[in-house]
Amino acid sequence: MSEEISNLTPDTIDRLEAGVAPALALLAGMDLDVFSLLANGPRSAAMLATDLGLDEDRLSRLLYALVLTNLLTYENGHFANSPEAAAFLVKGSPRYIGGGHELRREIWEADLKTAESIRRGAPAALHDFAEMDEASLTAFLRGMIPFAMATGRALGKQFDFSSVGSIVDVGGGSGAALAGLMEQHATMRGTLFELPSVAKATAALLDDFPCRDRIAIETGDITAAPLKGKHDAALLRALVQVLAPEDAAKAIRHAVAGLRPGGHIYITGSGILNDDRLSPPAGVYLNVTLMNFYPSGRSYTTSEHVDWLKAAGCADPVQMTVRGGSAVIRATKT
Repeated sequence: MSEEISNLTPDTIDRLEAGVAPALALLAGMDLDVFSLLANGPRSAAMLATDLGLDEDRLSRLLYALVLTNLLTYENGHFANSPEAAAFLVKGSPRYIGGGHELRREIWEADLKTAESIRRGAPAALHDFAEMDEASLTAFLRGMIPFAMATGRALGKQFDFSSVGSIVDVGGGSGAALAGLMEQHATMRGTLFELPSVAKATAALLDDFPCRDRIAIETGDITAAPLKGKHDAALLRALVQVLAPEDAAKAIRHAVAGLRPGGHIYITGSGILNDDRLSPPAGVYLNVTLMNFYPSGRSYTTSEHVDWLKAAGCADPVQMTVRGGSAVIRATKT
């Protein structure tokens, strides 16, 4: 054994393992809604345990761990939210993202099955939207709302939608991306296109959005047939990545067929890879997660998206990064 090898230490391994416990502490704090209870000021472990109806000793262990994550502070026997926790993890806060913890749990549980998925040659945590019961589907869609809403708002700020009278969100799930975009455009009308089974769960979630009266629901399978109407813009968020290559090409072609000439299609999500397939990191890691959920879902490269868009009759594809880190590819129907 060389001296170089004998002097090695497992620093990378230790760092990766050390990151697991803080993330799980965050998830537990979100599950228990500890951060919302601290919105009005510092509380002792005993006070929090009483409010939550929990054992003080067990809860205090989590609270001390959350102090180490820098999400809570501890002083004079009382716990309080950090500024970041107060901004993002308190229910009712304008920037609340805590609703996504249901989705995070599902993703992390699926990631634990990665080796099993590889051994099977099939997803070990299969996600079939057509077969999911309504409660599970609703929980999944609700978990997507914070991320989808943020994407819609970011798109509205980064691109000019002032001339868009009608936009369709293909595979839009909860409709939150559509709502986030439409809240910036009072006259814009939207259509949420989804599978019939998903649309049933979506209808109740849409009622929480102020622009609900401007959103119509259309059902169908975008891989099987084009949209019924014509729109000025189409949004495909986190859709292409759940499909097999041949179905991804069909979905894009059918979505473009629903655009008026000169209309724009926006494809966005974490599952867009640079052509080296090694970046961005979120897309690389999502590529692993997707194999646990979908038989053929995967992160696709920019070049693959561009080829599908050109084959569908689009020109001038451009790729950008919106606030929050998601890539977006925009192209124009010729």
